[in-house]
Amino acid sequence: MNSFGKNFRVSIFGESHGPIVGVTIDGCPAGMTLRAEDFETDIERRKGGMQKGTTPRKEDDFPLLQNGVFRQHTTGAPLTILFENKNTRSGDYEKQRAFPRPGHADWVASQKYGGFEDFRGGGHFSGRLTVCLVGAGVVAKKMLQHVHPDILVTATILEIGGERDIEAGLQKAIDQKDSVGGIVECRVTGLPVGLGEPFWDSVESLISHAVFAIPAVRGIEFGTGFEAARMFGADHNDAIEDVSGKTRTNHAGGIVGGISNGNELVFRIAIKPTSSTPKEQLTLNWETGEKDVFSVKGRHDLCIALRVPPVLEAVTAIVLADLSLQTNMLKPVVQEKIYHITTETAVETLNATGELLADSIATEGFIHCSEAWQLPGVIERFYKQETKLLIAEIDTLKLKSSLVYELAADTPDWFPHIYGPIAKEAILFIEERMI
Repeated sequence: MNSFGKNFRVSIFGESHGPIVGVTIDGCPAGMTLRAEDFETDIERRKGGMQKGTTPRKEDDFPLLQNGVFRQHTTGAPLTILFENKNTRSGDYEKQRAFPRPGHADWVASQKYGGFEDFRGGGHFSGRLTVCLVGAGVVAKKMLQHVHPDILVTATILEIGGERDIEAGLQKAIDQKDSVGGIVECRVTGLPVGLGEPFWDSVESLISHAVFAIPAVRGIEFGTGFEAARMFGADHNDAIEDVSGKTRTNHAGGIVGGISNGNELVFRIAIKPTSSTPKEQLTLNWETGEKDVFSVKGRHDLCIALRVPPVLEAVTAIVLADLSLQTNMLKPVVQEKIYHITTETAVETLNATGELLADSIATEGFIHCSEAWQLPGVIERFYKQETKLLIAEIDTLKLKSSLVYELAADTPDWFPHIYGPIAKEAILFIEERMI
């Protein structure tokens, strides 16, 4: 159907030319900071019209956080994110309704849904819905960072149209007045040992399942992939070098027996040429029942592979987040790191009394703290003239005083405030930072 995952369950909805597309995520832990700004980088990378070879259709793609977020933090309830469709030209598809596009879902969708499907822009089958996957991927990446701080999911284009030089590959399509495909590689570093289950829920099985939700994917290979069929066993086997599981080579791509082995996860996917091509093709004319020559009009990607990297990162992160929840690496409640900017005088008092007080800036009965993303703005505003600061990281689980999130008077952000002194055992460390 339209949902994927066990403990981190992602459901996407909407059509390309409908009012919205969106995603609902069940299983997101409570307490995690989540703002519209968190989505900006990956959403921008996925957008059309941002680089040569992509569709001129540009959407704002501002994430509307509807449910599951309160005071800039996840609540633990299902999280719903909407993206509006504003830049549509449905007339292009009304004109070509008689011709099901070769290579696209037009014909099978009509057969399956009896002609009631929304065919504009491919409807629910459109690559437009990959913005929903990217949105879910942003949440999954944030979740993973809480349990695997060193994890990094990165996808890059290896080739376009059979060319390592992307410009050369695109030029081939331009010269032919046609579309081309490409190969995209994904690498994940910082993964722990032990994610995945043998057989049905192996890391490869779940990633492959999620990857084929990306429109236009035609193949996947892990590690050396199909090249492994041409190797001898002694050459393909990855020799284990130490007790951490580090291997001399990585032909397995970081997965053995369906389980992550602590080495870099490496896999590649093949993306077909965009099926909507201006090149004349022979197809069925639904109105006449005869074969006819047809050319796709409208705004389409010359090479859809150009926009795949952030989508591939997203579905990979979704799988890894789900597996982390299955192995109890992620807890139902996430606590963001809390920081307090303090002074040498306050630290002297701490050493003498065992309590940290708020004498760094004037407060109204509370100690002002910040989450990591808020810290730069606080420093810029209140400590711009300072040359060095003392910054304390607080373990909120060891606080004896009340921790309350409250809305700032002059910004729409919610800041953590501690009512009462901070006990010495709740301070993880105090860092001296030069400004």
